[in-house]
Amino acid sequence: MRARVAVGAVVVAALLGGYAVADAADVVPGVLTSAPVPQPPAAFLTAEPVAAASPSPVPVTPVSEDAPLPAASVVQQLAQRVRDDDRTGESTNVSVVDLLTGEVLADLDAADTQVPASSTKLLTSVSAVADLGADYRMVTSVTWDASSRTLTLVAGGDMLLAADAGHGGDGEDANGWAGLGDLADAVLAAVPDAASDAVTLAVDDSAFEAEPVNPEWPEYALTSGYVAPVTGLAVDAARMTDDHYAPRFDDPSLAAGQVFAARLGERGVTTSGDVTRASAVGDEVASVEGAPLSEVAALTLYESDNTIAEVTGLVHALEVGQPTTPPGAAIATRAGLRAIGVDTEGMKLYDGAGFSDKNRIAPAQLTATLVGAYATEATEDILDWLPVGALEGTVQNRYVDTAAAGQMRAKTGSLTGVSALAGTVQTSDGRLLAFATMADGMEYNPFGPRQTFDEMVVSLAECGCEG
Repeated sequence: MRARVAVGAVVVAALLGGYAVADAADVVPGVLTSAPVPQPPAAFLTAEPVAAASPSPVPVTPVSEDAPLPAASVVQQLAQRVRDDDRTGESTNVSVVDLLTGEVLADLDAADTQVPASSTKLLTSVSAVADLGADYRMVTSVTWDASSRTLTLVAGGDMLLAADAGHGGDGEDANGWAGLGDLADAVLAAVPDAASDAVTLAVDDSAFEAEPVNPEWPEYALTSGYVAPVTGLAVDAARMTDDHYAPRFDDPSLAAGQVFAARLGERGVTTSGDVTRASAVGDEVASVEGAPLSEVAALTLYESDNTIAEVTGLVHALEVGQPTTPPGAAIATRAGLRAIGVDTEGMKLYDGAGFSDKNRIAPAQLTATLVGAYATEATEDILDWLPVGALEGTVQNRYVDTAAAGQMRAKTGSLTGVSALAGTVQTSDGRLLAFATMADGMEYNPFGPRQTFDEMVVSLAECGCEG
């Protein structure tokens, strides 16, 4: 079922807090500070974690294909106002199109590629789901070699494993869908002999060829807990504690192997020696499936999760026969986008999360991705993957008490000197528009450009502008 878009007033005061989540490009949802981060520059603002609280239900109405389309001349003026504002500049480009038809309503150098920051995740996620399907699931498996009494934990891309039992869809999101406790149970059911004597335990993540730390990532991304080394196997995205910005394990695969050894031990299986990394031997005897890829995409975009965005791109490359490296992931992402009608000319991707300042994406490519996703069966629930303005995720504290509250959904992005916003907004007449605003070469403080973007989105939400 397609997402439905909120109408009417939203009582944002009912939102008691929110929660902090990582954003390779736009920090986190939560209580943002009003000043830039102290030098040295980083891609993030600071935020204070607050207690999670579910938003109140928002009245919704189905998107209407008969709603009037705003006049392109009016929308173009709104876009020009963003560029002309002193808080932005000439490097600010804008695309606004009708989500249902793709008709262009504003084009402010929309084909020019720019540094996209975390809006890159939108392309990574949509392309992977469009290619692999909404129900595709990453599989973590175990092989058993009786002659050497070796169990091998084999990476399949799921870096959101639970440390014990998975919730199997009863949880809030894709994190912890499958669990290593469940996998240990499956091993014992398939190989009772594993408990008769000590076993050797290894992990095999050789399907993921890339260096775990993308060379394009800044050092602070790892030291600040914004991303983990990407190995294709981890518990809770390799966090060392329950904090969202917790330090990450240097070797997520071996850390997951150690957790698996503990789960086996609780079930009477003794492991001999340390967990090592080795190629799998023997036959597959057990496996668990992670969340459907659509749920993974929703987590990625809602929380702007850098680790999961990166591994999604690598899994996509693996499944379509490309090298599991950043260049291979880029090839897979561009090909998947072309398949849903996106012109990828000039697009450059060096990572799937958006940390690299070498990435280049055009505003028109972001809006085309939204249009193509909405029209494609596998990705038609794209609106459900994006956080709602004044309510959720990285736009939780934006659009409060405005016409766009509850009416817009978007993926944010910011790096030093870069601000981006791509998503959808419903006009007062009920027409659903896709928009992308991008600015690079800006001042360090991202609040100025961000405010101009938000003002345009609010104007679009208020628009009954048929011309």
